[in-house]
Amino acid sequence: MGSKEDFSIEDAFKRLEEISGLLSAPGTSLKDSLSLYTEGVELVKKCEKSLEGVEKEMKILTAEDDNV
Repeated sequence: MGSKEDFSIEDAFKRLEEISGLLSAPGTSLKDSLSLYTEGVELVKKCEKSLEGVEKEMKILTAEDDNV
């Protein structure tokens, strides 16, 4: 995933699903598992930030609607 502007939560969820499958696969080495786990944790952090941003925007819009 590229820059912050290129981040897609939908793509992140797809990748997290892939990572989950790879971590469950019996042939995945410990080294690869650690790398995949690290990638997954970073994706989850980005998703949380993205969702926090959306939540803030929704609160602002809701507050604006209440003031109209």
